[in-house]
Amino acid sequence: MECPPIEPHPSLVPFEPAAKRTLSLFGKSVQLALVPGRKARSGHIQEERPALQRSPADRILNEEAYWRHETLALTPNKFPFAKNQRILWMANPAREPDRTFWLAALHWANQSDGTALLNNIGAAATIPRAHAHLVDEQMPFLSELSERPLQTDLIDVPEDCELVCKDVPFCMIGVRGGLEGQADTLMRLADARLTATWNVIIMNDAAWIVPRGKQTAAPFFDQAIGSAEIWGRWCYVEEEQFAAATSADLEQALEIATTKPID
Repeated sequence: MECPPIEPHPSLVPFEPAAKRTLSLFGKSVQLALVPGRKARSGHIQEERPALQRSPADRILNEEAYWRHETLALTPNKFPFAKNQRILWMANPAREPDRTFWLAALHWANQSDGTALLNNIGAAATIPRAHAHLVDEQMPFLSELSERPLQTDLIDVPEDCELVCKDVPFCMIGVRGGLEGQADTLMRLADARLTATWNVIIMNDAAWIVPRGKQTAAPFFDQAIGSAEIWGRWCYVEEEQFAAATSADLEQALEIATTKPID
């Protein structure tokens, strides 16, 4: 599997939040970032968004892709929420990633020491085409949460992998092991998923999946909750909400936006 380029491309947009804050969620630190420029995103999530809309994915790839390999493409993100943010795309129309996509994201996170973050429609994505954000950062939140082995017959787990779950009041399952095995496990978990949406966070030591309930959790958080928030960076576009947020608000938001843990 050819890994997407690790070195930053000149077209990448700097991440320059207007302000930052730190709060504690479930006893661990998360960061709040005020990024008002993200209001300009195409397909910005709001109540009146239509059920169908022409996808800008092909136009974005044609105009902005700086790397392609078979079924994959890489572009910059014009509205970043993290350092050196690129977008890994399925080059052809597809709402769900295939195994090649997962392997590329896993290899990139492993070799770059960065993070791959995937959202889909209904879980903070603004474009239906399957894509993941590749960022040159790691947040400490997920690594610091306590965890335990997950014994389940939900899927057949490859021999070189194991499932774990975080000790939080919602479903968060981690996959550890070889990259090929992790890719197979993500495909099997996608096949087992009964929710329409999920978030996936790929770090160099594990891939984490969070099946989703509600997309937004107003009044506790007025934006669509995505992988960035679960990863540990809560993105705000309005200064008033950014300044007023509390730990209790964000913990409540996560519980509303997710599903019950698997015992």
